[in-house]
Amino acid sequence: MNLKDPLEIKALKEAFAYSFKGPLGQTTEKFLEQFCGFWNGGPRDDLNRLQYEAGKRDVILTIKTIANPDWTPEQIAAQFKRSE
Repeated sequence: MNLKDPLEIKALKEAFAYSFKGPLGQTTEKFLEQFCGFWNGGPRDDLNRLQYEAGKRDVILTIKTIANPDWTPEQIAAQFKRSE
């Protein structure tokens, strides 16, 4: 997936809206939040562990950013372009 392409972001928004709707979708989203450490923060003693946890957290943060109805596909694509 090219997260710098608004059309692909639009398709992901639609997929996430479908995937996370209803009770089963909410359960899936809750699992991802917990597993990926969405609510975790702060320093870690072990650098390898920190990098691993940060990578997991990036997954749920990216999903939530794309799924957020307040962000347009163009705005999201622009953010990913800036982070090159």
